[in-house]
Amino acid sequence: MTRKKRKAKRHALIYKRARLIDRLIDNYRTAKELSNFPREVAGRIVGVVFPTMQWGGRGWYKTVYRISSRKKDLVLKVSDSKNIKNDLVAYHRIPRSERNRLFAKIYWKSKYCLLQKYGKATRISQKKLLELRRTANGFRLRDIKADNVRLVDGCFKIVDANLSR
Repeated sequence: MTRKKRKAKRHALIYKRARLIDRLIDNYRTAKELSNFPREVAGRIVGVVFPTMQWGGRGWYKTVYRISSRKKDLVLKVSDSKNIKNDLVAYHRIPRSERNRLFAKIYWKSKYCLLQKYGKATRISQKKLLELRRTANGFRLRDIKADNVRLVDGCFKIVDANLSR
């Protein structure tokens, strides 16, 4: 039986550390017998594993940490596995041909972490925001507001969207 060749992951060192974060959070949840995601503890774990990271913000479900990787702006989103999976599903609802033009690139996900390209928070015109909203509605994505749109590689792209059922 032949082994399936694994494709090398982008930012493999960050991925290994993210897997470590997953294991530490799982161990903490089992030790404390928690059913909910321990947000504060996860933040402390990320701080230990990535000492040079910067806190990027906190949303309703996810916490964002900025990680420097050469010249790219990357963020590590940390949340419960269901929320991380929903972000990836939202990203994959957009066809490949339009995906990275409309949505900020997602490199990979682990159980509790997701690595994504990130940009600068800049002011977006109502016209451009409405155009992004209309396009995203066609792919059944919601919650496209100015806070969830960033300037990535010179273009306005969605960095966070919710699924409409």
